[in-house]
Amino acid sequence: MNEVRDALSLARSQIAVAAGQTLCPVALVTDGEWLAYRPGLPAGQLSSWLAACDGGVCLLESMLPEIRQLALLLALRRGLPQQATPPRIAEPADWLAARILLLQWRQVALGLDELALLDCANRRAAEWATAVGLEPRPALPVLLPAGRGIACLQGWSAQWMAAAGGGGASAAIASSRQARAGLAARCEILLDC
Repeated sequence: MNEVRDALSLARSQIAVAAGQTLCPVALVTDGEWLAYRPGLPAGQLSSWLAACDGGVCLLESMLPEIRQLALLLALRRGLPQQATPPRIAEPADWLAARILLLQWRQVALGLDELALLDCANRRAAEWATAVGLEPRPALPVLLPAGRGIACLQGWSAQWMAAAGGGGASAAIASSRQARAGLAARCEILLDC
């Protein structure tokens, strides 16, 4: 697999489809534990991520349990190993596939070293979508020259999400609460298999 060539090929094949869509930027704080246990003020880290959202919406994955539920179900489709249960059942590709499916991401900001992860996540998301009768829609990579930061993931959703007024952590909490109803409805559709 040539990650650069494959990403370019996928981007070219989807460019006509993506050109007609307006996408909503979504910053997803993916690891609240990492943020909570960092030395220094976590509010400063969160503020820098929120500022990077550029007029979009910031969501806290810890307030969106549907993502965890779908990631675990994606992992369980492969079955559990015969030996002892591993400490983590869902792989990073399961988590990314769940985010792509639930948040309806059409683009994801990643480092070059994560293209294989996106490829695997797109395959798993496509298999799940096909199983429930939905049209598979792969997420395209938006390459970050310096790579992706820890505990935050930027994506662009085909589903418009309203950002809560104000800024900071309180706005992220309010936006997550608003997004929850839509994600619950989307999850019901995705779990109909």
